[in-house]
Formats: sequence, C-alpha cells, structure tokens
Amino acid sequence: MSKRASKRRFTACAVTTAIVALTATASMTPARAEDPGITDNEILIGMFGPLSGPLIAYGIDPVQAAKMLYEEANKKGGIHGRKIRLIVEDDKCSPNDIVSVVKKFVTIDKVFMLHGGSCTAAVSAAADYINREKIPYAMLNAAGDNAVFPPTRYVFGSFQGTQRAYAAAFATFGAQFLKAKRAAVIVHDDEYGKANAAMARATFEKFGVEVVIIERIPPNISDLTAPMLKIREAKPDVILSGAYPAPAVLIAQKYAEFGMTAIPLLQAAQGIPTPSVFAKNVANPEALENFYYTWAFNDIGDAAVRTKYIDLFKSYNNGREPGPFMMSGIPSAVAVLAALDAAGRDLTREGFVNAMEKLNLKFDAMPGPLEFGPKRRDGARTMVIIKYDGKTQKVMPGTYTWDGKEAN
Repeated sequence: MSKRASKRRFTACAVTTAIVALTATASMTPARAEDPGITDNEILIGMFGPLSGPLIAYGIDPVQAAKMLYEEANKKGGIHGRKIRLIVEDDKCSPNDIVSVVKKFVTIDKVFMLHGGSCTAAVSAAADYINREKIPYAMLNAAGDNAVFPPTRYVFGSFQGTQRAYAAAFATFGAQFLKAKRAAVIVHDDEYGKANAAMARATFEKFGVEVVIIERIPPNISDLTAPMLKIREAKPDVILSGAYPAPAVLIAQKYAEFGMTAIPLLQAAQGIPTPSVFAKNVANPEALENFYYTWAFNDIGDAAVRTKYIDLFKSYNNGREPGPFMMSGIPSAVAVLAALDAAGRDLTREGFVNAMEKLNLKFDAMPGPLEFGPKRRDGARTMVIIKYDGKTQKVMPGTYTWDGKEAN
C-alpha cells in the first residue's frame, strides 16, 4: 500500500472515530428544549389572578387551589420527570395590569406557558399579545364569551362555562323541568348580555317556549322598578336573569316586592358568586322561595368531592377554610396537568397546544367533560341547577349541556 493511500485510510478512520465519539457524547448529554421555560427537570409556568383589591375573592382561593394541584403533581415526581415551578403575580383584574404581567412573564421570566386570570375583560386585553407571541395560555377561572369566541389557537378558557352555556342550561331546565310556556329574559346591555339573550331565546324557542319579553339593563343600574314592572306585565311563567351580582340583588328584591314569587327566578352563576352573601343582601326570604342558579361543579351535590378538595386546600393553607370560589381554580389546573402529560417527554409549546386541543377530560369535580378542539376553546358546557332558599342548596335532577350550536 502506498504512503498516500495509507494516509487517506488513517484520515478516514480518524474522522469516523471522531463522529462516533461525538455521537456517543451527544447521546449522553440531556436534550435541551428550544422553547423557553422548560429544562430537563423543570417546567416554568406564569400564574396570575386578582390577589389584591376589591375583586381579590375571585382570585386568591382559585390561585391557591391550582397551586396545590401542581404541588401534588410534583410530590409524585412531576410530569415525565419534570417538576412544575410557578411564578405568581397579582393582576388586580385590571386590563392594564394583566397585560403588564403577561409581558413580564414572556420577556423577562421566559415562562413556558401562562395560567391565570379571573376577569374576562382583563384577560381579553392580553389575547392579541398572547397569540402573537404563540405562548400557550389556560385561563384560571375567567369564563366570559368574548375571551373564547371566536376561538384562537393559544387561548383556552371557560373552565366553568360561558354565558352561552348558562343560558342554554337554564332555558332547557325551564322548558323541560319547569314546563314553562312563556319566558322573560333580563340581561345587561353589553356583549355578555347579548350572548346570554340570544342563546336563551334560541333554546327556549327550540322547546316551543315563547319569549314574551327581553329586558336589557346597564350593568351599573340602580333602580329596577321599570324593567321588572314590564316583566310582570308580560306575564311569564319563568324569568331568566343573566345579571351581575349587584343588579341580581335588585332584581330579586323587586321580584318579591311586586308579588312575582310564584314565578321561578333563574339566576346565572355570575350574579350569585357567594350564595350566603347574596341572600343577606336581598334581605327578603320570600324572594328566594322559588329561586334557582346555575353551577358548574359537583361539590354541592357530592359530599365526598367537596370534602376531598376542601381538605386538600386546608392542608396547603394552614387549615384555612376556602371561600366558594376555590372550586373554580380546580378544572383549569387539572386540564393543564393532563395536557402536559399527554404531550409527552418531548414537550414543546406547540405540542402542549395540540394536546390541549385533544382533551376530553372527565373527573370528579365536574358534572360534564372538559373538552376542546381545533375550533373550540370553551372547555365546560355542562351545568347543574341549584335550588336555593337562602339557607339550603338542593341540586336539581339531571345535567344540562349546551350543544355548541350558535344562536343568531
């Protein structure tokens, strides 16, 4: 063999040996994810909610509830060997604050995903930025329609039902269980009210119930005399209210004052966030003799479910009893954990979004599944109906599910 051929052979062997060595070294080096907020042993999530200010009750316990579920997952080894680490910020339910918090998470903290938000108007303000940055976002307990309709790729929400879901549930209950033939609807003159009224009308009419009047009122209304007199004059045999807490109290008061208590009053959940406080503010037991509200969880009717989550919450919060909003922080955290698990060890943001899209999740806290899809970003569509007399709460028979069809 010539010296030149021998040299070529030596060089080829050396290159081959080097490639083998590099390949072996690469196989021993942990893979590094390209997306921010994820390492070989950690997933970084930016969490936020109203932790101060007048709306703190909507956020403080739901945030703690989500945190406890993440910590429970960490105790079991995390998700595919990765522990979840949270950075928590206060958004005050303010659009300006939430945008600032989200931008901080994305640009400074470089989180893998976002989880938070209790107020729909606030989270909606950040939606454009979130979709532009292509960062996955699961709402904490915000559930308004305009946050999830029309659906966008990176935003997942409505883990406790939209106005469409509430209205469809109540109208179905009114028609099927209460056997109503004439319905009145009172909602706010905003986007939430518009969605509520349209769905209520469409569902009532599907069951042959005549909608005899729809009253639209400002969210800051202070006197319900005129609208409630109009409703009384229309002679409905069921009244559906989509009002917020303060107007909902006024509606119930006038409803009793005008002698309408023989007519069932159906109040969507956003108007009765804390039943005992609602009853105290109404201050008239007659107003609650024929009163119902929607609910998206199983904790009222199932003592085992209620005890399970309350005890877990207390174990993470020095024995403190949670408020009524605690349950609303459970579903979104369960969904995030399920999607992280389904996305697998080779986790990416896009892989997580794809996993969320495929969720059809059934678990003990909810009366129906949490389900998403390529053209669906509202997770919960199944409700139960609660009869409330100011002291006791009774779950009515059946569950009520919106079929997903839009109302005109």
